[in-house]
Amino acid sequence: MPRVSETVDDRTPITASRIDVAARVGWLLRTHRSVAGLSLRQMSAALKEHGVSLSAATLSRIESEGHPSPAALDGYARVLGLPQGALRAPTELLCRTFPYAPGAGSRVASGGLEEFSRAFEAIDVANPTGAAWQEFAHQHAHGAFGLPRTLVEPHVRRLAIELTRSSGVARFTRVEALSTLRCSAYGDVVEDVARSIVLAPDAQNTWDLVAAVTERPTPKVLDCLASLLRHPSLYVAQGASYGLQGMLVIGGLGLEPWRGLLPHVEAAWREGGEDRRAMFTQLCAALPPVLQKELQASCPREQTTHCGPAVWSRSRQNLHYVGAECLARTVTTRMSHPEEPLLARLLFEALFDPRGVRMSTATYTLAFSPFAATLVDVLLEKRDGLPDDAARASALRVAAFCHEGEPPAGVTDLLGSLDETVLQHVMAFYSRGSRPVPQALVDRGLSGGELTVRRTLCCLGLLGDPRLRKVAADPALPRETRGGARWWIEQGRRVPV
Repeated sequence: MPRVSETVDDRTPITASRIDVAARVGWLLRTHRSVAGLSLRQMSAALKEHGVSLSAATLSRIESEGHPSPAALDGYARVLGLPQGALRAPTELLCRTFPYAPGAGSRVASGGLEEFSRAFEAIDVANPTGAAWQEFAHQHAHGAFGLPRTLVEPHVRRLAIELTRSSGVARFTRVEALSTLRCSAYGDVVEDVARSIVLAPDAQNTWDLVAAVTERPTPKVLDCLASLLRHPSLYVAQGASYGLQGMLVIGGLGLEPWRGLLPHVEAAWREGGEDRRAMFTQLCAALPPVLQKELQASCPREQTTHCGPAVWSRSRQNLHYVGAECLARTVTTRMSHPEEPLLARLLFEALFDPRGVRMSTATYTLAFSPFAATLVDVLLEKRDGLPDDAARASALRVAAFCHEGEPPAGVTDLLGSLDETVLQHVMAFYSRGSRPVPQALVDRGLSGGELTVRRTLCCLGLLGDPRLRKVAADPALPRETRGGARWWIEQGRRVPV
């Protein structure tokens, strides 16, 4: 009798302070295997052909227990024809984000000179892959050899710049590589390089660099990000807010360092306009309850019309959860796949969870799942039937994040929207393919607010669009727009792998 896999689910309450990370790791492995139509025994045999010896019983235990086995993660990717790192990168991100997660199980470098040399030679080429950067980082974090600080710095800088020009698997393997180095003896090098890039005039697409630095929270990083909450650039301030939220989840700092954040938040709250209020509301909600109470008097959060789930449970009373279940069921039905309760939960978190880190990790788990492509189509088709404007906006955000390749057909219906947020997501769709962006969209994007302009420049930059030179030289455009265009021209187009 063939071994039948049980459904993997995260059964923690959706209001709980913790999620079941192991369940999500196991779910990624099991769903990729089952969508490919492979039994455990067939996967075991296929892995053996790739030099990986794991029995069907062992694979069953890895999937059910969510053990982040590097051999299984990399082996499944090879058997299923996924890009190298497509399963390991999101798994290690999950395990590193939540400190109570199972150990990432990263392979410890053997320490052999030949292996170290091969890892260095693989990145010392014209177009290194994200997987090569991962191996370079692991060798330097765990091996017996390593480059001196002055020699490693140019490679860290190159990795950081490549990260700003990456998307999809290429992006997350580089996130993993830079984060690994940040948590190693080279952590200060990563911090110095990232700060110099993030704070450079006209720098673009730098949020991932901030996230990598916050993988090792320190009072120094906290103070730096706190000061950036008042930065004139909304983009820079928002990146600082996301970084601070990530540090709160990772933990490691006492209450007093975080109390030092409060004056920065108060000042930024007073000086910031409405475009920054949502950012501060999310950051304040992530703080420990005692600090939230201290902030409430000086930064009162206005009561707004309720928008979002009224009931926070996996029940029929939670209409938003029911909606997520309907979307998940549509996805699995189209793929002739059994229902996946964890797919529904991830969708709910990605669409509605107010906790920024919980929302983002659910979103990238969906993006690396075997359901991503079908999910994008379903979200674009069904978004108008979602319960409120916020839900419809979230559906577009998740669809844009999960998409890879040329813009899907559903994007056509969005081209006439006057909403800048919609325009930003449309640019994200175009940036993942190779098709030129319609000139009318470029003109609208460059005439919008800061975030819209940056997303437009990012799209043109990733595509290597020659129109950037015209933008950089147009005296009618703001200096920041021209400078951003020059930055993309200097750095280059999207890295391929």
